[in-house]
Amino acid sequence: MSSTSSPAAKLHLSLMTVSTTVVVYILVYMANDWLFKQIEFTQGIAWVYLPAGIRLICTLLFAESGVLGILIASLLTSSIYAIFPGDPVTTVGYSVISALAPYLAYRFTLQEMHLQRSLSNLTTTRLLACILLYGLTNPLLQLMWFVMRGISYHFWSGLIVMSIGDLTGSLIVVYAIKMLLSFFPLPRR
Repeated sequence: MSSTSSPAAKLHLSLMTVSTTVVVYILVYMANDWLFKQIEFTQGIAWVYLPAGIRLICTLLFAESGVLGILIASLLTSSIYAIFPGDPVTTVGYSVISALAPYLAYRFTLQEMHLQRSLSNLTTTRLLACILLYGLTNPLLQLMWFVMRGISYHFWSGLIVMSIGDLTGSLIVVYAIKMLLSFFPLPRR
């Protein structure tokens, strides 16, 4: 798409990106619930959390459109799965943090690690730094929110488990995508 695209074309592309992010996130959330529900630490804190990887990948690939998609998908999954039943304030806060944490990691790598928005200079080191930053930022912000809302009193144990879950989920998703991409031929330069 050229830089002279019409505003309608840009809006259409953004809406498609947001919609794709919502659908992929919800499907991965459902798969994660099906695969790992039995080993969940507590409600909302998992030892393996694949949606964390989707949050990060969609933010890296789609920037602000990915963030909007993650926000919508988090609101939907929180409501469908009744993560915080009867508590819309906690649900909205959780969803905002779910969308904001990977964006903060993304912005940090853009500015401090000189990542290009096109991701053309995304190295393994930058990607792992982004995963690590996100894997620590999200749990910290989520658990601070949970403590403020009186949802969780297991701050330190929750922080450790949620960090492990987000890091593990992010690594699984990133390497699964890398493996899938290995089946496609590289474009000639």
